[in-house]
Amino acid sequence: MDKEKSENQKITIHWWNFGTKTLDFKGTYKDYLLKRGITVKDIVHPNAKDSKGWRFIVSTSNTTATLDIYGSDYAGACDEVIKVFLTIMGDKATFSPDRRDARLGAFHINW
Repeated sequence: MDKEKSENQKITIHWWNFGTKTLDFKGTYKDYLLKRGITVKDIVHPNAKDSKGWRFIVSTSNTTATLDIYGSDYAGACDEVIKVFLTIMGDKATFSPDRRDARLGAFHINW
């Protein structure tokens, strides 16, 4: 699946606010990355020039993380970046990709 189709796949994120499950986000990968200020650009592996991927920059008030992810699975790369962002935030969260090929169902972060 190409990047544009993957960007428009639906996701749902909940977090626990003082023990109460709260809907944090329901929408597309693209909209979540924009909402959280996570930037993404296309890159080429420095040693294996035929290997392409994406550079994600995740910034919070006290942390900036840069993740270079290579491969052809853009939705899977977004899954990893979102899990890193939620881990940095520190609250209990569940992240559910709503796509048919989601291998593990919901991800549980900071449990």
